[in-house]
Amino acid sequence: MSIDEFIEASNKAKSVDELFDIYKKAMYELGFDRIIFSLMTDHISIDRRAGHGIMLNYSDDWMKYYVEQNYEALDPVRKYMYIAPGAFTWTSLMQQPVITTKQNLFMKEGDEAGLHDGIGIPLRGPRGAIAGVGAASSAGGVALDDRNLLSRANLLSHQFYTVYLSLEAQRLAQEGPQEYVYLTDREQEILQWCAAGKTRHEISVILGLSGNTTDWHLRNILRKMGVGNTTLAAFKALHMGLIQV
Repeated sequence: MSIDEFIEASNKAKSVDELFDIYKKAMYELGFDRIIFSLMTDHISIDRRAGHGIMLNYSDDWMKYYVEQNYEALDPVRKYMYIAPGAFTWTSLMQQPVITTKQNLFMKEGDEAGLHDGIGIPLRGPRGAIAGVGAASSAGGVALDDRNLLSRANLLSHQFYTVYLSLEAQRLAQEGPQEYVYLTDREQEILQWCAAGKTRHEISVILGLSGNTTDWHLRNILRKMGVGNTTLAAFKALHMGLIQV
């Protein structure tokens, strides 16, 4: 699929899911069959909160492990999205002196999980919004030394993001602003573990909190979400994009 063909096809997409399918196909032709798209910051213009992996086709096993290990806070690719001047390879990122031993181990785990020859593509939106794409190959062998390939992936991703914003703006105009719920970082963290099936006691141990402190956070979460139990709170938070699994 040429750049012109992708532009034409993506502009005809009627939904973000259809758009993502077209984008995956175009990236696959470049050698990348594993894609994750994240909103790094809140996108006020389309009434969407920040969310890691709001659209993706990474393996369920890897994403479950990623969440369980709280890797979102460690992931060097995700961190670099905020400051990267343009598309980059994971290999070049890992050669930087600021990369820690834990981050190196994390990237090796990703490679063992079938994420090879990865690239990152930061995307800049309206009102200072930042999004990002991570792309990798399950088979490997992508010619990352081909600068034209990285440029094509960059162009595809920016067109994808432009159309995504347009489709979401249309959705907002039709539906009106969605309910906005603010959860603190700690509340999101606790609800993330609830969604992963952890009990109150297990969450307290994982986060190093007392039972009373965890209970206090849970009460606040239920109040803010307007539900009576953590199962409903987690389901609603997933639907609203407040947390991911």
